[in-house]
Amino acid sequence: MIKLDTKIVSVSLIVMSVIITMSFSHASFAQNNNNITQNQITNNTDPQIDKNNFPFSLTIPVEKGYVNGNVSYFISTDASEQMIVSSVTNTTKFNVNYAPTLADTPEVSRQQGYVFTNGVEGNGTFDHQLPIATASADDEGYSPLFEINYVTWNNGSQPKVLKSAQEVLDAQAKGELTVLKSNVVINSPAVDLN
Repeated sequence: MIKLDTKIVSVSLIVMSVIITMSFSHASFAQNNNNITQNQITNNTDPQIDKNNFPFSLTIPVEKGYVNGNVSYFISTDASEQMIVSSVTNTTKFNVNYAPTLADTPEVSRQQGYVFTNGVEGNGTFDHQLPIATASADDEGYSPLFEINYVTWNNGSQPKVLKSAQEVLDAQAKGELTVLKSNVVINSPAVDLN
């Protein structure tokens, strides 16, 4: 079992920020196309915010990772550990909510996510390869709740880019790497950029 220094864990879990704009439309949107910041929404400081009328756009950072050999995209809105909330919020400048009860969700309600702590350098967490999730939207076993598992290549192994949960489990079975479950859960729904 590998023990991670809490300072390392606080490193950003965001792999690659792409910007996606999600529009919340209303009939008056075409007449009044205002961009309102998240802070104004949260604190209700903009006089144009009406609880019954939301003519605004909200920019949310998108994370990139692998699912079953393909690149997929996710957003992060909530996390069960304050350190992860702070790290993601500081990296993306998007306020992620602290939701400790996510850690109480049953295992069957979560998909597994694999974050690499060493190995092939890349644009992922800890400056290594992109993380891996077990499912995308519409896949069997998909959940927006993503449990973080830390993957560390063992000494003497030949690290390579893995692109599926099955590849991670196969490499673990061969003794090439170690997987450490964290019980840290992030609400990270998949998004379709097509």
